[in-house]
Amino acid sequence: MAIKNYIWDFDGMLFDTYPHTLTCFVETYRRRGIEIDGDEAYRLFKITMWDAFDFYKTDEATKREFYELENDISFPPEGLPYPFIPETLRFISEHGGKSFLFTHRDRVAVRYLKKHGLDKYFTEFVTSEMNFPLKPAPDAVIYIIKNFALNPDECMMLGDRSIDVGSGANAGIATCLFDEDGTLTDVPCTLYTRDTSKIFDFVKSNFNTDGETEN
Repeated sequence: MAIKNYIWDFDGMLFDTYPHTLTCFVETYRRRGIEIDGDEAYRLFKITMWDAFDFYKTDEATKREFYELENDISFPPEGLPYPFIPETLRFISEHGGKSFLFTHRDRVAVRYLKKHGLDKYFTEFVTSEMNFPLKPAPDAVIYIIKNFALNPDECMMLGDRSIDVGSGANAGIATCLFDEDGTLTDVPCTLYTRDTSKIFDFVKSNFNTDGETEN
């Protein structure tokens, strides 16, 4: 059965926001007179943001300052869509599929999508304001499937971290791991790639030339 419904993580999957987030994190500490190792912080971000907070013992005041800076989506370097992501989202929409967002971010992720004209391709935005359990818990994925009466066999969860694919696997759907750095080769998933063009190819392979999904 073809996959026609795609549940996307945001940071590091749809948009390359890690340079922006890392710069904001390092700058927040620099303003407090503390220099931190950017490479080390990046490795922690790729696990979860909370791992970075725990490692650096980030207090609440510092978190608030960091988030205020990070939420300024124009603060350089600006997060941008990965290559082939706009084309992939448009193709899914134009051929009768659906895209959903599932991110631990707040609505700032939707602001990014709107800024680049990509929000129109999404059916639902599941953000932190909805208070679902954190990935790899399957709750948000299950909510999307049930709320929109989707066939789980036609759904895929896509992300750049093990917790992203974990949430999809725990919900019983196909998963895609976008591993840009090639450091997560041992994470079980349906589709593994380091190149977003391969995701576009995969999506296109699930639709025939008449715009209907393959059976």
